Amino acid sequence: MKKIISILTLVMLFACIKPFHPVIESTAENKYVVSGKISDQEGWQEVNVSLSSPIEKPEYIPVSGCQVIIKDDKGNDFQLEENDPGSYQIWLNGEYLVPGTSYMVSVITPSSETIESTYDKMQEGAHLDSVYYILEDIPTTDPEVFHRGIQFYVDLHAENVDCKNYKWEIVHTYEYHARHPVTNYYDGEHHQVDPPDYTNKVCWISGLLKNVYTLSTENLSQNTFIKFPLHFVDGLSSRLDILYSILVKQQAISEEAFDYWEQVRVNSHELGGLYEKQPYAIKGNLVNLTHPENDVLGYFYAASESSRRYFYKDIEGLEIDFWDYCVEYDLGRGGWRQFYPWNYPVYYYINPETGLWILTPECVDCRLRGGTTTKPDFWP
Repeated sequence: MKKIISILTLVMLFACIKPFHPVIESTAENKYVVSGKISDQEGWQEVNVSLSSPIEKPEYIPVSGCQVIIKDDKGNDFQLEENDPGSYQIWLNGEYLVPGTSYMVSVITPSSETIESTYDKMQEGAHLDSVYYILEDIPTTDPEVFHRGIQFYVDLHAENVDCKNYKWEIVHTYEYHARHPVTNYYDGEHHQVDPPDYTNKVCWISGLLKNVYTLSTENLSQNTFIKFPLHFVDGLSSRLDILYSILVKQQAISEEAFDYWEQVRVNSHELGGLYEKQPYAIKGNLVNLTHPENDVLGYFYAASESSRRYFYKDIEGLEIDFWDYCVEYDLGRGGWRQFYPWNYPVYYYINPETGLWILTPECVDCRLRGGTTTKPDFWP
């Protein structure tokens, strides 16, 4: 009898449970976002101005027509010019980029609102030390399945400097190929391309990794750290198939900048799930002087920077197995009548042993996977 009552209790309990769909307000929508840094490296310094977008529909909304000025505590003002929508740049010589100097940014928007950051002091940091990888197996959601790849690490040796707060940025670049050149195509008539067209067979993709890497040695006995983990690349993508390169930038930053980027890191990488941890309401160092009640997102900071480029290929012990989006199929019973003008051109090739094979456009045009056929200047 007790067992029957227990079962009935469970049935009634679950019958009372209703699906809960939380309503998350887009509180950050249409707020100004100002982000950028100034480094001790002579060259282009950049600040971006945009508007935040709804959580359910994230997009980049640049703000053009701003007046953007970087100021230092020596009385120098540097006027930036807009080179792309929402992107403002200026070339600065090394004499203006000295550790120990403090910098801030001032933005006047097209609606005449003034946004300013606090001053951030450029730290003197250690030079970038060893960057290396270790072949590792990373667990997946299936406890019996692991993905093998290379885990990158960096060593920090900052015994001779006072700065204890560091951030790393990684720009990765890799070469990949379409499976075939253009040899034949059909557009109502058959065309043979001789010699074969390799124009869109080789591509490169380059971009800043979105991961945030921050480290503080404040609570360590020495200003050093061995084997700090960076990103992981497995053998299931084309990144390691031909040649892979990373440009690693090590930035020495202030304690205030570290606190901000550490919160960004925790918020973006350690949430786990919607209800496992309450997201931070990350406060940057920017304020709207015209309308102080309106929050400004983002951060502007100063950093001394050390960088180095690395190349990797033919990783011993790593099997490369990826889908290149190319599909090959035979003509089938429908013949060429199955293709209409909106399908043209229809690419194909003829294998002497197996006959004619239709190719999807990705088989002959590497750009369709997001890359460019323009070879980077630094590529070997």
